[in-house]
Amino acid sequence: MCGKHVILVAEDDVDTAAMLQELLTLEGYEVELTATARAVLDALAERRFHAVLLDLTMPGMTTDRFVSEIARLGTPSPLMIFSARLPHEMQAIAERLHAAALIPKPVDIDVLLSTLAKVVLGSAGQEG
Repeated sequence: MCGKHVILVAEDDVDTAAMLQELLTLEGYEVELTATARAVLDALAERRFHAVLLDLTMPGMTTDRFVSEIARLGTPSPLMIFSARLPHEMQAIAERLHAAALIPKPVDIDVLLSTLAKVVLGSAGQEG
């Protein structure tokens, strides 16, 4: 991968966040971690990311409020819903947020990396 693509990882589980940070860093991405709903919203308001790996259940807000706040923000960063929620719940939220992808937990690393690469390529193409 050429250049550093910045990925926001919104994950409150410390072990999962550490694994994702290590994996994505080894793949050549720059990773910013957030562990609360407020931190995610602040990060999305401050800058554009090449992709956002977004857990839907974050401390500090109900999922409904969190999703509403993200929708209200209207972030230009491509969202990848990363959740253990039921598929129909994830799909409904993904449609509401115009998410670029759905990644079910537990994560299949190959699916995560290939989906992330596609989302980042699409994001990089929109910048130019």
